Amino acid sequence: MAQNLNLVNAVAAKRLVAGLLDIVPVVLAWMIFYGTNLATLQSSSYLTSSDLISEMATSSMIVSVFVLAYAVALWGWEAHTGKTPGNLALGLRTCDEDGFAPGWGKVFIRRLLVGLAAIVPVAGPVVMLLSNLWDPNHQRQGWHDKAARTLVVDVNQGRNPITTGGLFGPSAFAPGGMTAPGQPGHPGYLAPEHQWPALSPELANGPISAVPGKAPTETGQPVPPAATPAPAPAAPQAADAGPVPSSSASPALDREAAQAEDEAGHTQLRTAAHAPATPGARLRFDDGQVLTLATTALVGRNPSARDDEEIGELFNYADIGRSVSKTHLHLAADSSGVWVTDRNSTNGSGITAADGTRRPLVPGQSQHAEHGETVYFGDRYFTVGPA
Repeated sequence: MAQNLNLVNAVAAKRLVAGLLDIVPVVLAWMIFYGTNLATLQSSSYLTSSDLISEMATSSMIVSVFVLAYAVALWGWEAHTGKTPGNLALGLRTCDEDGFAPGWGKVFIRRLLVGLAAIVPVAGPVVMLLSNLWDPNHQRQGWHDKAARTLVVDVNQGRNPITTGGLFGPSAFAPGGMTAPGQPGHPGYLAPEHQWPALSPELANGPISAVPGKAPTETGQPVPPAATPAPAPAAPQAADAGPVPSSSASPALDREAAQAEDEAGHTQLRTAAHAPATPGARLRFDDGQVLTLATTALVGRNPSARDDEEIGELFNYADIGRSVSKTHLHLAADSSGVWVTDRNSTNGSGITAADGTRRPLVPGQSQHAEHGETVYFGDRYFTVGPA
């Protein structure tokens, strides 16, 4: 089964259960404390008051030290790995908004707010842990997450950003591990053959209407260059051919034959040069949707064309994590794939080849995604195939 490279937000029920599991050791420690002291009080007739106070103070100190040690260990574990006992049991991870380990400060803020909510016993922490239900941003963050700027992701259902390079790390585009700067697969890597010159300011915010080396059509779509026909081989002459007899009609017949042959040659040339390649591509998205693209399309959460452009299709892609911009990509199909242009998206785009090499998309600059390649936009992706 292929690994799901999407980021999946943890649902509220899992967050609540994970939070409750985290405090189980603390609850057990205090239960042991109260049980021990209850037994001590029942046998207080055999103890002096000073002995009773001393024994209770000792047990209270032991429990307090244990709770403090557990809290610090839990704090550090979550800060460096995003794990807690509850997170580990439910398959969740806490990360910062860039998808990396949250760090000591962010975890402290999250825990502090949950603790302060305990001013209202039981209900307070429960409401805090379920507060992502009231987040209009697809229930992405609870109140304590918003304050700490953290996320909680479900690594059983999707990708673990902490171990795969963050929200937009190389492992999201080239599964198999981290890469160093300058290596194929690293977010900053752009091979020389894929480096394109910057667009002029007036084109920087619009779709690409021409491709270097290819003339644009009236509709603004690039067409492949005309094929140059190979010269026809000369007809061999018979070795024993005799002289051609002269005739008064021969010059006229020769001229007609030459003209017909010339017209046939021009017809073949025009057919080879101007016969358009059949465009079209089948885009299979990570959520199972399939889009057959014949001309152009805009992809996003709520894409819209500008007043000065004509778009064949608007593909509204619902992204729960809102990593996809409203108008994220401009696509133009041709016979071997699609030309992809990032429309100044917030979370970026990239193309991954079959060998795992990733080519980041510079906003406003078009790159070609061939059949078999994968286009990533935000946390989502689609694979390009023939129509």
